[in-house]
Amino acid sequence: MTADSIPSLQLAAVLTGVYGMPHTLRSDLPVSRPGAGQVLIKLEASGVCSGDVNPRDGYPPAPKMPRRPLVTGHEGVGIVVVAGDGVTAFKVGDRVGMGWRSEVCWSCGECARGRDNLCQNQKMSGYETNGTFQEYITISSTSLIPIPSTTVPAASIAPLLCAGGTALAGLRATGVSAPGEWVCVTGAAGGVGGLACRYALHMGLSVVAIDSAQKATVCEAMGVHAFVDYETADTVVSRIRDLTGGKGAVGVVVCSANPASYSQAVEYAAVGGRIVSIGPSMVHLHTGPMMVKGLALIAQCNGSTKDIQDAVRLGVEEGILPHVELVQLSEIDDALDKLKAGKALTRQVIKW
Repeated sequence: MTADSIPSLQLAAVLTGVYGMPHTLRSDLPVSRPGAGQVLIKLEASGVCSGDVNPRDGYPPAPKMPRRPLVTGHEGVGIVVVAGDGVTAFKVGDRVGMGWRSEVCWSCGECARGRDNLCQNQKMSGYETNGTFQEYITISSTSLIPIPSTTVPAASIAPLLCAGGTALAGLRATGVSAPGEWVCVTGAAGGVGGLACRYALHMGLSVVAIDSAQKATVCEAMGVHAFVDYETADTVVSRIRDLTGGKGAVGVVVCSANPASYSQAVEYAAVGGRIVSIGPSMVHLHTGPMMVKGLALIAQCNGSTKDIQDAVRLGVEEGILPHVELVQLSEIDDALDKLKAGKALTRQVIKW
């Protein structure tokens, strides 16, 4: 594609109304040209993440007043078609990915510590800047992830730019690394939970997948060591304690937004264990049992650039890729509703 062949208008899914209103499909959204330090990308695919529900329906971290008009989406893979002045890290024709952060400062303390996911100066794609539910996107070149392969389908890589990095970061936050140690993953059949299970298995950990009974087959197909139905609340804790020889799980990655996932985790976590929160929820926990066992509850927001790069590498080199379902841009609200209801058994991806 040459610069002359880039259209002036494009197709996009745009939010224009109050919270709770669906996207409007527009074919007249201008294609912006990159400024200094930016690139223009022709998108190949964009993952549909539960985080995309928030700017549509008004859940945190969406602002109290809706930002409109807004193109949502934040799991994109595409090809650089124009590089702005001063861009040296990427050239036309490079395959790249972009995730939650469309811009970070790279100069604050968190960025300096490699925790750019916590940059307080960041701008969020699909929240504060137009995201990836469009054919083209202009974005800072410093926010891009190189994709070292053009043979792995873009639709398979796209979810790694958010779900993959988040899952890997959450697993790392447990501090569990010794082969054979027990890790529990709640919401294990979901996009983030499924990848967390597969990363844990790749590390040689013993994995307990926790989800609803109808998702048992999905979890067991990943090769986890055990599946536990979270709806059998009276046996979840005893089942995990039996599996772990009475010690409990050293690490727990909570990818479910069900409040019960947190209270159960406090009971079955091992002494000194770490519970990592990825699934946002309003929970009521008594800290007494946590204090007695010396538990740590850690909130994990997305993954750092390194986490995302590693997730992409594991996808390309080790084949740790999500199961995806291709959807049309016109189906975006149906896809989000499916996620919101907890009915998505694969990662939904828009393929251009």
